[in-house]
Amino acid sequence: MRRLANKLKHLPDRPGIYIFKDGAGSIIYVGKAKSLRKRVSSYFRRSGPGSIKTSLMVDSVRDLEYIVTGSELEAVMLESNFIKKHRPRYNIILKDDKQYPYIKLTVQEEWPRVMLTRKIENDGAKYFGPYGGGTVRETLRLIGRLFRIRWCKETPLKKRKRPCMYYHIKRCSGPCTGRVSRNEYLSMCGEVAALLEGRYDSALDSMRAEMKLASGRLDFELARAIRDRVRIVERMADRQSVVGPDLADRDIVSIFRRGNGACSVVFQVRRGKLVKRDVFYPQVRNESSDAEIMSAVLRQYYADMPELPPEVALGVKPEAPSEISRFLSSRRGRKVKLTVPGRGAKKKLVEMADENARLLLERKVLSSENRAASAMSELRRRLKLSSLPIRIEAFDVSNIQGSHTVGSMVAFVEGEPLKRDYRKFKVRSVEGADDVASMFEIVKRRYSGSLKNSMRQPDLVLVDGGRGQVSAARRAMNESGMKQTPVIGLAKKREEIHILEKKSPIRLPRRSQALKLLQRLRDEAHRFAVKYHRRKRGMYVRIKNNKNRGES
Repeated sequence: MRRLANKLKHLPDRPGIYIFKDGAGSIIYVGKAKSLRKRVSSYFRRSGPGSIKTSLMVDSVRDLEYIVTGSELEAVMLESNFIKKHRPRYNIILKDDKQYPYIKLTVQEEWPRVMLTRKIENDGAKYFGPYGGGTVRETLRLIGRLFRIRWCKETPLKKRKRPCMYYHIKRCSGPCTGRVSRNEYLSMCGEVAALLEGRYDSALDSMRAEMKLASGRLDFELARAIRDRVRIVERMADRQSVVGPDLADRDIVSIFRRGNGACSVVFQVRRGKLVKRDVFYPQVRNESSDAEIMSAVLRQYYADMPELPPEVALGVKPEAPSEISRFLSSRRGRKVKLTVPGRGAKKKLVEMADENARLLLERKVLSSENRAASAMSELRRRLKLSSLPIRIEAFDVSNIQGSHTVGSMVAFVEGEPLKRDYRKFKVRSVEGADDVASMFEIVKRRYSGSLKNSMRQPDLVLVDGGRGQVSAARRAMNESGMKQTPVIGLAKKREEIHILEKKSPIRLPRRSQALKLLQRLRDEAHRFAVKYHRRKRGMYVRIKNNKNRGES
């Protein structure tokens, strides 16, 4: 703590981001500040930020780092990047750690092409997205059907005498053989861009003009192909809901939260029509306010957005709205207006987004509950348990070549982790790498003494390993007076379930909900044990280094 206090004294009065770390060196929170000195110091004053979440976070802080930026706006961008990369425990996180896909149109090339990408680069290309689920591949297939644009990866495009297969199946116009002029090809690329931006009227006008030119040249085959494209795009445009009296471009952003669950819905409205819906499930805490969640959603969602609308209508007012507006305006290059409509057509749009978010979150929660109920029922049936395994506890052991051996216990209730009941153990009675003996010790300590009396007993015990670990856990529980509680082991290599009463292990189907639940428990116990082991080993190394420096 002395080291932390020293850093607090020397914080600069400059904009930037601050990074809080816990005792294990893990990043637990990333924030941005107009003045690092004032903002960070406020956390450690009695009169500083006083929510439960903040108090818990500050109690966990053991170290901090900071990065100075040129402006508060740069700090907002940097904060978003750090949150997405490190996923700190106390930050609201909009997306999971996968990179959402974009469609890239390489307009900077002589003969542009369309491709899927997960990274936006400053290369002059046009980017559209991000796309959720499988919609990006469906969109690419549609573009392939509608437009005879090239799909080969050559840059620059080589000239050929004979066209490839894509030309013969009418999926490419053959620019490599000179069978299409560059002006015609670029016009087609403009139609692709208009379609991806939701500007159906613009795309249709361009295609109809192109069809008229082809007819005038007596190129009836091309005119017929363009006519078919026009009909498909007309059907797409008719399916879009007209959602406003004007033809403005705007986004509608809504959030719905229940406890520590939340859903965010973004409607993209282009020229008065709803052209796209994005759905995200932010990682939030009970103590987070709706304004805080909305602020995090806006910063993280639009940080990667290639094009922003001139207006964003919101369900709730975000924290620091003027700061968010400046951030969005800087991303767009022109002013972005934030509104919280109280009546009229935009209010109805927000209410529609709210209702979508509510239904989606309820469906997600319900499906999660159904999966847990299905997994517990299957476990009871497969393992012939006397009751439903509502509470399951899992154990694991971690060491490196027998040194600094530690153990972990995690608890799941109704298929979800109950982190307040997690426990870690420093193995005391075992010398060297003996996982079986270590397993006996940690299980015995859990089910005897004060832990036995202070915590609810499990319906099922899971250990990481085979018959040896199961036998050790069974013996420990018998000695602790818990002979009736079933014990099983899950071995990693073949994902087999070991039970002492059965000679051969049980194998569940890979898609089994019961197996997936056991794997989650086993993997969580392993993660918790490894984290504790790294912390203990790091402390030992620091003590040893300090001792060596003192002797020298």
